[in-house]
Amino acid sequence: MKNKNKKEVQKEYAKKNIEYFIRLLKTRFKPYFDKNYIKEIKDLSRSFNIRLTREQKLNFCNKCNISWNVKTTKIRLNSKNRTKEYLCKNCGHTRRFKYK
Repeated sequence: MKNKNKKEVQKEYAKKNIEYFIRLLKTRFKPYFDKNYIKEIKDLSRSFNIRLTREQKLNFCNKCNISWNVKTTKIRLNSKNRTKEYLCKNCGHTRRFKYK
């Protein structure tokens, strides 16, 4: 019983830390730390089995760990597949999400 409570508490702290790092990415207080923030977000989500939401996933490129903004990403709508495509200008990686 005690072990389960401890795991739940750790998972809650990890969720709070993920939200904190995403807020830091959005504020761009120190942009040269962005790769470190993204690495921490990925490590926390993997180690505590926390699934990132769609909004959280759209903050960075999975391949090159760069923060996405207007300068580093290109957004297009693919009507054939009904997807919204995010193209990273740094590495060329494409992320696709369905839209309604």
